[in-house]
Amino acid sequence: MLAGELDVNTPPQRVAELAALVPHGELAVQPGAGHYPWLDDPDAFVRLVADFLARPTG
Repeated sequence: MLAGELDVNTPPQRVAELAALVPHGELAVQPGAGHYPWLDDPDAFVRLVADFLARPTG
């Protein structure tokens, strides 16, 4: 799960709690981003998502 560092609606601590409920759940926090990280820093958002999708599975 991805959270914006400055998100007051769904803060990283809350997203971490949600990630812990999912088997193999993980949290990534986008620095300087709020509730819409893809708008706050699109390049950082794409990097985080692309890095996640490029990871080997299994």
